[in-house]
Amino acid sequence: MKTPLFSYLATVKQDVFAGVVVFLVALPLCLGVAQASGMPPLAGLLSGIIGGLLITAISPSPLSVSGPAAGMIALVVTSIATLGSISAMLVALILAGALQIAAGLFRLGRLAGLIPGTVIRGLLAGIGILLIVQQIPVAFGYVPDRPAGSQISLHFFHDITGGSVLIMAVSLVLLVLMEMPRFKQSRWSALPAPLVVVLWGIVAQFLLSTSEGWQLPLSQRVQLPDWSWDEAWPLSAPDWSALSQPSLYQIAFSLALLASLETLLSLEATSRIDPLKRAPHSDRELVAQGAGNMVSGLLGGLPLTAVIVRSSANVYAGARTRFSAIFHGLLLALSALLLGPILNTIPFASLSAILIFTGFKLASPSLFIREWRQGKTLFIPFMVTVTGIVGIGLLQGIGLGVLCQLLISVMKAEKNTLTLTQHGSIHLLRIHQNITFISKPELCRLLDSIPNESTVYIEVADGITLAPDLREAIQAFASQAEQRKLTLFLPTMMQ
Repeated sequence: MKTPLFSYLATVKQDVFAGVVVFLVALPLCLGVAQASGMPPLAGLLSGIIGGLLITAISPSPLSVSGPAAGMIALVVTSIATLGSISAMLVALILAGALQIAAGLFRLGRLAGLIPGTVIRGLLAGIGILLIVQQIPVAFGYVPDRPAGSQISLHFFHDITGGSVLIMAVSLVLLVLMEMPRFKQSRWSALPAPLVVVLWGIVAQFLLSTSEGWQLPLSQRVQLPDWSWDEAWPLSAPDWSALSQPSLYQIAFSLALLASLETLLSLEATSRIDPLKRAPHSDRELVAQGAGNMVSGLLGGLPLTAVIVRSSANVYAGARTRFSAIFHGLLLALSALLLGPILNTIPFASLSAILIFTGFKLASPSLFIREWRQGKTLFIPFMVTVTGIVGIGLLQGIGLGVLCQLLISVMKAEKNTLTLTQHGSIHLLRIHQNITFISKPELCRLLDSIPNESTVYIEVADGITLAPDLREAIQAFASQAEQRKLTLFLPTMMQ
């Protein structure tokens, strides 16, 4: 019989191994998300540490792993560009964290279920497209000389280096190969693809440094600051004067909404693959995420969410408790303190390739084909959401998608509420259910299709209340009865 201590040690052993695996997955993602967001690499590591230590300590989820997410990149870039500085964006992030805590305390987590699944898939696809578009120039060697979100300068082609192109191309090939079923069934499948790509980038950068014309300048590599505890904090601090900007509050709401949606989606997905099938606690998770985002904003970090890539790696590596996520956070902290010289050799081209591939998976052609095959009633809101997010903005895209889905659902619900039957010259129009102004065009079409010199009965089921627009349409039809030689019998409510 196993003693409690033996069982505990067995669990710790599994969790430590899982923590190492998650660390190897998270390290390149933390650096890549920071670089793509226009933030210092140290901000990405700090965010991963906060997600691994603070959020895990508060979160009720035993297997979820939090950190900076690729899905937040486009919004962070837009936020910095709109507010004018990283420091102003940090204030919005702090407010977003407070909104998440309030949402959790008021038990609003369940409201995320009101957003249609097709809109959420459109949201993720739109984010994927933005991620690809944003990272392609960086993958070729372009390093913006202006704040994130500004247009690509005319120096783009001048910035392209053969070394970056080579590293990016091989990185993408590696990512594609490691995604294939044959590789996933091999003994090498335990290797995290992002880690392999980063290691390739480090080796390639070292080899290319000996060849003139292929060398990567410092601006195309990770640059962690050489910092010690007796120096000033190296990251940006919140600029509280940004509270006077009206756009700050919309951005804070957008950050809170997107971070919460990503967290709840990840939480649901993680609970499905949890071997013990433990139920998620969405409201308590929002409180934990909100606390993490407030601290991250105060210290100069990135927005945090529960991340499905890290969480699934955690589960498949055999994690049983939250200690695996905490251990991964500790390893991130040690890497920031001890591995700076090695991390500074990582080329941006490798990190960009990882993010481009992530964007492709979010917006893969198979997703669009699958949505199309489900029918126009789902495909149209999906495309409206994608187009809105890419062309206008995050909140606007979600709003348009929800509105489109709602409109289609109402039209579909009212589709069979009107029937017109004919027996010789006698026509019977039945209104079976309560209908709205949306059915007015269909009602007018049916009434106009009735030939002259007919006998027309209009019946309304018991308990049905006609909308004013529908009454007007029937009254307009009745006013033409004498001219068209119609014998018209109206419902009792209109006599």
